[in-house]
Amino acid sequence: MKEHLSIELLERYINGECTDDEVALVKQWYQSFEHDADYTSNLNASQQKELEEKIYNSILKNIDVVNSEEIPVIKKRGSWVYVSAVAAMLLIALMIGLYRQTNKGNKKEVADDQQNMVAITNNSHRIYKSKLPDGSMVWLNPNSQLKYPKVFAASSRMVFMSGECFFEVTKNPDCPFIINSHSIITKVWGTSFRVRDNEQSNEADVAVVTGKVSVSIKTKQSINNTQLNIENGDVMLYPHQKAIYSAHDHTLKPVIKSDESTLKIWNHEDLLFDNKLVRDIIPALNARYKTHIVVANEKLNHYMLNADFTGFNLPDVLEALNKSLSIDYEIKNNTIELK
Repeated sequence: MKEHLSIELLERYINGECTDDEVALVKQWYQSFEHDADYTSNLNASQQKELEEKIYNSILKNIDVVNSEEIPVIKKRGSWVYVSAVAAMLLIALMIGLYRQTNKGNKKEVADDQQNMVAITNNSHRIYKSKLPDGSMVWLNPNSQLKYPKVFAASSRMVFMSGECFFEVTKNPDCPFIINSHSIITKVWGTSFRVRDNEQSNEADVAVVTGKVSVSIKTKQSINNTQLNIENGDVMLYPHQKAIYSAHDHTLKPVIKSDESTLKIWNHEDLLFDNKLVRDIIPALNARYKTHIVVANEKLNHYMLNADFTGFNLPDVLEALNKSLSIDYEIKNNTIELK
């Protein structure tokens, strides 16, 4: 395990106050990650370059972070530009290090060469985001699994899941997107929706945010049917509709009125925070996403953030806070605890 640098040393580096030996130490620490194996090891040179540019541009465009208790705000324009530029470069190194440390043990992603499949298991206490080969996005809740082919077939896009996942599916009517879970089969007609289904529960449900899906009880026939058609017993769902499967009586029923509050976290909202303290940001997030976020570490309340969260859902906001401020979070029932 690599030795961590102190916050004080990093602050002196940002402010240009390090000795020559300390500057060399910081640079050596940053360069020590160069040969580490991580999830980027499987990317080719162009993909790694693209990822690096996305991270860098995201920092420059969206996020400037200071700790209001520990780092003075420099109001002189020229000095602030200099500090921001150095801080942005340092944040890239910090984000790479944090990402590698955070994802070790939090997420397990394995490629099955024999079956040409990728399997993801989210063992963390946070939501994990994954991009599928067709550009569709999936967010896996804690203790959820997802399995999909490295390359989708021409006739259908079949994935397998257990637990709770939220999908934003790329539209392609000629290649149906089908989710095979423990009790039900969900066919996607171009949409965003949540699926909850695992072998430990006697219930499964599908709730639609946008678009439409059809849901059927899992049988040998439904598994083999990869066409976008409605069979007898299928339930078609539209925005703000939900279907619940019960293992007790082996039934699948639509819900006319369902509680949509838990789906608000998946809304893409436009949020802009101009040098706001975290203690002021949290009430805004709670109000916009209809959720309950609390702070377990009082020190976090004094962090200041300048960020543009245009088009972000709540899991993406939380991930941005984690990468920029090193704020971890844990989902406990209906509460999100920052720490």
